[in-house]
This record gives sequence, structure tokens and C-alpha cells, in this order.
Amino acid sequence: MILTIKEIAEKLRIYDEYAIVYHIRPDGDCIGSSFALALGLQSIGKRCKVVGRDPVPQIHQFMTNEVPQDTVTDPIFISVDAVSPQRTGNYADKHFTFCIDHHCNNSIDADFKYVEEDCGACSEVVFKLLKEMNITITKQIADLLYTALVTDTRCFQTSDTGVQSFETAAELTKLGADTYEISRRNIFIKPKGRRMIEDFLKNSLHFSCDDKLITGIITLDDLKAANIADSELEGINSYIEQYEEMMIGVTVRELPDGRSRCSTRTSGNISANEICAIHGGGGHFHAAVCELDEPPKEARVIMEETCRKFLA
Repeated sequence: MILTIKEIAEKLRIYDEYAIVYHIRPDGDCIGSSFALALGLQSIGKRCKVVGRDPVPQIHQFMTNEVPQDTVTDPIFISVDAVSPQRTGNYADKHFTFCIDHHCNNSIDADFKYVEEDCGACSEVVFKLLKEMNITITKQIADLLYTALVTDTRCFQTSDTGVQSFETAAELTKLGADTYEISRRNIFIKPKGRRMIEDFLKNSLHFSCDDKLITGIITLDDLKAANIADSELEGINSYIEQYEEMMIGVTVRELPDGRSRCSTRTSGNISANEICAIHGGGGHFHAAVCELDEPPKEARVIMEETCRKFLA
């Protein structure tokens, strides 16, 4: 059932225990949004535990480690920032009472849903929800929400960045968010391993369709050589967007099981969401993802064949 923000706020006050589920291969938005929501609910007496298939990326642990994890026995499940049941990983078979998201075509079957499609970050939705519940936004919550906002908008550079994104940023700044350090840590600093991966990705690029279509590959061997975890590569999928000619860019990342995750970026009126939906994925208009059973080199060929149809 699709509810208003006010109705979702009222429903969240009913229950006492929550398990807040973030999506697989977590990014700053799902982590910041989930832990901020937990702190907010805890502040009004609810017991909350934040869970996900994959561990919190190291870059965010200094914040999340400070969030209490309550013991819950029979929790109500909330999915945050997940577009589909598959994105919740080993929680896909759980009954979700709540779903909070900002992706197109959300397919999670929840009792109560609130989705603002294509807004800059899920944290914008969580921020509105916490305010609707008259929950005090502490500096700790503000830092988590601002981290989520900055990472998902790539420091306010994505096409989904709108007026609400800037208004949210301004409000969180007033509430004490450490905007300088958060932006510096998550956007501008590049450790040695990250720089090496960018070099590997650059060397793997394949240009076609008069350079309008650009694809690249990151393998498990690349990660090993750079001594970096996949979870430390947030934002790497936007690397291809620096090429002026690009209309469609695909970053193919090898998964531990040999399959491939294909992150697609587009410009103009080409929908990345439509491209990835062909292969069972989805996301936003200019940024979406799908997973293929094939290894990276074969997956690249498949994605290039699909993308060419959108450039014809």
C-alpha cells in the first residue's frame, strides 16, 4: 500500500521493534539512511537493529559503530533504499511491513510503502520522515544523512539532484552536519588502491558508436592487485561520465561467483533504467544497474549489444 509521508510516520509509531534492512553491496546512502532512521526511532523508545547481507563499508564504520544495536526478538522489517527483494540479499524472504525508497519501479511487496522516485538520495526521504514524526535531528543523525546525500548525489552532481537535495543539505548543515569533512572524506580523497583501480578501469575502456558508448571492466584480480575491497569503490561507476562524448557508459564489475554487475550511466534522454530493466535490473533514469550470469568479458558484449539499440 502506497502511503503519504504523514501516514507512514503514523504507522511507524505503532510498533516497538524494528529490523532495518539495507541493500547488498551497501553504499553511503543506504547506510546513512538506515542508521539515521534507527537513531530516530530509538529516540522515541523503539528498539532497532540495522542489518544487511554485507558488512558496512570501512569508510562509514566510524559513524555506524556509534549507533546502538538493540536486541530484537520479533521485529517489524523495514527495507531502506532497496529497489527489489533481490537487493535485500538474504532478507529477500522476509515479510517487509515498511519500504522506504527513491528508485524507479520499486518491486518490494511491503504492507506500507513510501517511494519518492528519482529524488537525489533516500536520505532526503528519511529526513522528511523523521521531521514528520517530530523527532529531534541530532548532529549524529545529521552527519549520517548528509553522508548519504553527498555520496548518492556525487556531491550534488547527479541529474536527480534537485531543489529538495539542496534544501536538505542546507537544513542538515544548520543542524550541525560536518559538511566539509564528510565531503572531503567521501568524494575528494582517493587512497592509493582507489587510484590504481581507476587506472585499471581506464586501461580496460572500450569505445564504440563514435565514442558515445563506453564500457569498462573491473575484475577480482584488479581488486587483489590494488589491495582494495569492492566496498571501497563507491562512486567508481561514475568514472566513465568524465568523457564528454559519452551517451551510455557501462562499468562491468566481476562478482565473487563469476557473474557480473553492470552499472550503467547515461546522458540526455536515454534511460539507464530502461537499459538495465531488459536484464532484470533497474534504478534511476540516468543511473541503473543489472546483474548478468556471464563473466565480465561476455557481459560487456551483451551490454554493448543492448546499449547500441538505444543509440540507433
